[in-house]
Amino acid sequence: MVTQQYRQNRARFSHADLAKYQGMWIAFSSDGSRIVASAETVDALEDQLAACGQNAQQVVLEWLAGPDDDIMLGAGESM
Repeated sequence: MVTQQYRQNRARFSHADLAKYQGMWIAFSSDGSRIVASAETVDALEDQLAACGQNAQQVVLEWLAGPDDDIMLGAGESM
């Protein structure tokens, strides 16, 4: 579950901090304060989490669009 604490901590990551993860899946800690793992696919990300002993149910997965990805934001995301 995404909490207010997660949202606040996640918002502290700048675009520059996240630039190297564009086009990838990221696993954030449950409180949003750190990046636990990243990979190009969800399967690879889950494999990385398992390899480091991290329960995939205890992290928040997020996909970051790459510079060449066409995305459409909903009304909530575009504000």
